[in-house]
Amino acid sequence: MSVFAHGGGSGNTVNEKPGVALFTDAGSAATVTHGMVAEFSIGGGAQKFVSYSASSSDTKIATVSVDGSKLKISGVTAGEATVTVTDSAGANVKIAVKVPATQLDKLTVNAPSEVTLTAGMSSQYRVSGGAAPYSVAVSNPNVIAATSANGVISMTAANPGSATIVVFDAAGGSTKFEAIVTGAGQKVALYTTAPESLRMTRHISSDFIVNGGVGPYVVTTTDAEVVTGSISGDKLVIKSGMSGRGILNVRDAKGTLAVINVNVSGDLVAPMYSTAPSNVTLAAGSSPTYQIDGGVPPFIASTSNADVAQASIITGNQLQIKGISVGVADIFVFDSTGESLKVGTTVGGGTGNVPLYSTSPSAITLALGAEPTYKIAGGAAPYNVSTSNSNVAQATIADGNQLRVKGIGAGVAEIVVFDRSGASFKVVATVGSGNGTVPLYSTSPEAITVAIGAQPTYNIAGGAAPYTVTSSNVAVATVTQTATTFSVKGIATGQAGVSIRDANGTSVNILVEVR
Repeated sequence: MSVFAHGGGSGNTVNEKPGVALFTDAGSAATVTHGMVAEFSIGGGAQKFVSYSASSSDTKIATVSVDGSKLKISGVTAGEATVTVTDSAGANVKIAVKVPATQLDKLTVNAPSEVTLTAGMSSQYRVSGGAAPYSVAVSNPNVIAATSANGVISMTAANPGSATIVVFDAAGGSTKFEAIVTGAGQKVALYTTAPESLRMTRHISSDFIVNGGVGPYVVTTTDAEVVTGSISGDKLVIKSGMSGRGILNVRDAKGTLAVINVNVSGDLVAPMYSTAPSNVTLAAGSSPTYQIDGGVPPFIASTSNADVAQASIITGNQLQIKGISVGVADIFVFDSTGESLKVGTTVGGGTGNVPLYSTSPSAITLALGAEPTYKIAGGAAPYNVSTSNSNVAQATIADGNQLRVKGIGAGVAEIVVFDRSGASFKVVATVGSGNGTVPLYSTSPEAITVAIGAQPTYNIAGGAAPYTVTSSNVAVATVTQTATTFSVKGIATGQAGVSIRDANGTSVNILVEVR
């Protein structure tokens, strides 16, 4: 039986737009860490003078309160609950609230602590960690404008000056960085749009922009057989050769240096990932095993504290972590190119403190008739499983601790595994005509800059073929594709979105700026 706790209202609120449907800016789902309070706005409703109330389906998981048009959701303990917001006319909206078992990763933005832009220039940065959705605030909107959408902060410089950019997540966390905008005649430090670490497959080329400093620019390489670079005006073209590592050094006329580390591999490489969560808790003496995929084998593992936890690679792509004694350690896995991933590990003293987990990723793609099996461990056995759509995917528990998922028909189904205490984890299963479990991806960065007339080419892999690539603005950028590649051609100055979609409807989006 569900327990409902109604949040108190504070009398009527003037609705500036009566007739607009009831809504909240929490969206249909929100994540709130335990012990934290997330605040959202409520609006709409059918009446000029309207009041709002809210309820939680499980106050052991999350509690709610309403103050005028403000909704507060408090995370109590790990689990999932449904928050229902109701207006005085009886309309309601529901929010699926998840309180994670562990603290969320730290909210970060892949921007330097100080960003320098020229007036009229735009830039984008990726947000990660924390609890989506994200929002952004600017201390001086006359200097710079910033928006947040789909985990990307987009900034446009307006007038010379400085401003602080503050990024917030849905759980109340925040991070900030400084932005300095210079005038068109002011000098900007040498920079390039190429990342400091660039991964490429053999015998392809990518275009980037070099600007700032004092032109002209020159580029040199430490290994011309692996990677070369050429500069024409402010356009930097990087070409890969044989597999290996090389460093490109970009210098301006004053000798100021920008360094690009390039790893070239012989095959199309998916980013390295593991079925281990970013933070695991295990008992002393236990040895859970997780799968490693992507990257370039062979893999090696190391630990920051061998007295607490030890790590080893078994059967080529299995990471085994062994709890030695109570404490905290970081486990690192490296592939042959030096790419790495980290698993934070907490070792407890008892044998019953390992949370429920599986070697399955949180999202899998499988072909019709495929029947992969994953290990279940932790929690309190026995385990049981349910599926949201048995016409798409069926799920069973085999041998007491094996999760078996079978692709029945094209579509998406949610597989939920429960232990005896009610703890659970979810696996989103996408079933299609493909035969791989690697997520859809491309070798293109999430945001690229293309010169007018330039036409860089990238590879597509993963997901379920065939693929479809489209441009949101063909007046700015057009796309052409083969079965496993696509090219983006700059037509006119502006921005466009390139969308890559596979046969299952999964998409990868790329922001394109043409200059």
